[in-house]
Amino acid sequence: MDIIYVIDIIGTFAFAISGALVAIKKNFDLFGVIIIAFVTAVGGGMLRDILIDANPINWIGDINYIYTILTAVLFTFLFRSRIAPLRRTMFLFDTIGISVFTLLGLQKGINFNLHPLIALVMGMVSAVWRCTSRCINPKSSIDF
Repeated sequence: MDIIYVIDIIGTFAFAISGALVAIKKNFDLFGVIIIAFVTAVGGGMLRDILIDANPINWIGDINYIYTILTAVLFTFLFRSRIAPLRRTMFLFDTIGISVFTLLGLQKGINFNLHPLIALVMGMVSAVWRCTSRCINPKSSIDF
């Protein structure tokens, strides 16, 4: 297994937990929690892949992303009383995740022979959309 893939799966798990925590805090039902976790975890990569016409879109081509997100949601429901007090730690994980996913998105842009500046923008889209997407919902606020 490629180390980049492992990092991507770990980051997906962490961002799914982050999204699930926000949705639980906002009193979403189980389906809503799964959707917010999903969009938070893979939304940025999906948007990037749509913009660069990558086929298949990252999570569609690999079922492990779905399994990772569902596992993260289950993990969050089971251990939320222990995870919730780690809000500052989750902020740290978000910060690390943003940097990792910026580099992964940049790498994918370069692999698609995009101009380096455009590849950098694709890296930023990949990373920042993941965090931003969990705040775009009817019950949203910036806090997490």
